Amino acid sequence: MNADQIRIWIARLAAPLAFFFAATVLVILVQRALESDAGEAGTNSTSTEEVDTGPVTTSPNQPTALPRACRKALYVVRSGDTLESIAAKCEVPLSDMLELNPDIDPLTLNPGDRIRIRSREEQQELRQQNQQDQA
Repeated sequence: MNADQIRIWIARLAAPLAFFFAATVLVILVQRALESDAGEAGTNSTSTEEVDTGPVTTSPNQPTALPRACRKALYVVRSGDTLESIAAKCEVPLSDMLELNPDIDPLTLNPGDRIRIRSREEQQELRQQNQQDQA
């Protein structure tokens, strides 16, 4: 084998390897972008229930009420939230939240994720309680 044949052999080997490497990097970048977009869109729940994350409102006659975000059956995760902090804020036992959200990994919560904080029965009881308080 002479030098020209070696160069041709190296070029034939290097070109497909370079293409494979570039394609792999591109796939990884696209995958990471899709994962970050999915986290912001809140893909942990497919429910169509109404979700409200507005500010806390209380009247002088009522004791401190739950934050508005905690009055619904679903809670939209905000930056810095953990499952423990949401449970404390919404006055829901952590064990109940874990039962209601078996598909959620507490270590990978992302802003925009929707998590169930109350069962439908608890939500109806809370609604009735709020109506009685307003009457």
